[in-house]
Amino acid sequence: MTSWFRNQLLWYAFFTTAVVSVAVRILMRMCSAEKTGTCGFFGSGGFPLYEITEGQENFEFLELLPMLLLGVIGGLLGSCFNYLNSILAGIRKARLYKYGPSGRIWEGVVCALLTSTVSFLLPMMVSCAPCPPDSGEDCPRTDNSHSGNFVNFGCPDGYQYNDLATIFFNTQDDAIRNLFSSQTKSEYGVGTLITFVVMFFLLAVLSYGMALPTGLFVPSILCGAAYGRLVGVFVADMHPGTHSIDEGTYALLGAASFLGGCMRMTVATCVMLLELTNNLALLPLMMLVTLVAKVCEHGICRLSMAHLVT
Repeated sequence: MTSWFRNQLLWYAFFTTAVVSVAVRILMRMCSAEKTGTCGFFGSGGFPLYEITEGQENFEFLELLPMLLLGVIGGLLGSCFNYLNSILAGIRKARLYKYGPSGRIWEGVVCALLTSTVSFLLPMMVSCAPCPPDSGEDCPRTDNSHSGNFVNFGCPDGYQYNDLATIFFNTQDDAIRNLFSSQTKSEYGVGTLITFVVMFFLLAVLSYGMALPTGLFVPSILCGAAYGRLVGVFVADMHPGTHSIDEGTYALLGAASFLGGCMRMTVATCVMLLELTNNLALLPLMMLVTLVAKVCEHGICRLSMAHLVT
């Protein structure tokens, strides 16, 4: 799309983006300095900046295979996501558009009810876990808090948390920040991550393309971060005595792989994730998994998402 923009318009967009970025950072510093609690989401996690300063720094050769596996998983899931969306786009054009705007409205209502039901019922089926003794924040989080880890949902004991509810009962920005968090080993169980990846993937496939103000970037990061952290859990369990393997770092690489496989963006994905995480040391690994995911997805599905849903 930007290939058709005038140079003057691109310079306007660059200037306004720079002004917004500087203004937002100044306001966030003011909110964090005052600590009055009156800034709401803006002052306590609403801005989508997932800074990773305590992630994994040293990597060994044995971790190359799991990282390549992340790229392959991202390519396979990305091609599956695009293929299913192309089928849904054809169904919407053939059967839903004939009902006019009312059909699109009812589709959105049904999808919203389904998403709310799944998000509420699934955490009720998960058993609670005891709070980690070395957690750096309140566990469980207070009832009046709208963000953070360790949600106490359906837990009989006051010092337990529901890990699946911690992902579902948060904004997507906070859920991504929780999955990217470093030095939080075994905070999420294997069954929880598998359940979330499957259900969130299906809900994302269903909701994308509807007459709703939804996007693909943040859901792709969230889905990729979930299965990336799952791979990190397996790697940490398989090599417990080698060195400190951080699950949050694998979550970031999983997000990069899904973006590369679903949206076929390589350079743009690396730049955006680098800006969001503010960690230059992870750039080569993000480039690796993104490239592998794009190659795998391109070998399976010849057309991109933009061509399939139009």
